[in-house]
Amino acid sequence: MSDVLAIKPGEMRIGLDFGVGTGTFAARMREQNVTIVSTALNLGAPFNEMIALRGLVPLFVTLNQRLPFFDNTMDLIHTSGFLDGWINLQLMDFILFDWDRVLRPGGLLWIARFFCSRKDLDDYMYMFLQFRYKKHKWVISAKSKEEVYLSAVLEKPPRSL
Repeated sequence: MSDVLAIKPGEMRIGLDFGVGTGTFAARMREQNVTIVSTALNLGAPFNEMIALRGLVPLFVTLNQRLPFFDNTMDLIHTSGFLDGWINLQLMDFILFDWDRVLRPGGLLWIARFFCSRKDLDDYMYMFLQFRYKKHKWVISAKSKEEVYLSAVLEKPPRSL
């Protein structure tokens, strides 16, 4: 966490954690003076309620809806172990374009532990690289014989309108 925040010291103020959980990432980032909105699907447990009980900001959204944020407002978007190789490429494209919309130029997209099958790796790599973000970290490692992990920290470039 400190390594990622050191990429843009003092520039990370507000972000989005996209995944399933109880807000642990947001709680740890709060210790670093970064406010994180945590999305959660209540899959078999009341994750949003738990996030709120911790004094954090929950956001209940489905995968196929736009995020309720203005364009270029987030300094950081983080996902961990949620948008994995099970997700349809068309839905993945929608989600990534929406993340690109809300992430400000110079903001960081932090992908932690995305996994997919080796045979699908090129397709998913294209999905992440299509925006031409600057790579601060890009690591592919074996999860099993047939699956790989991808972890990356990418910076949104400035774009002319």
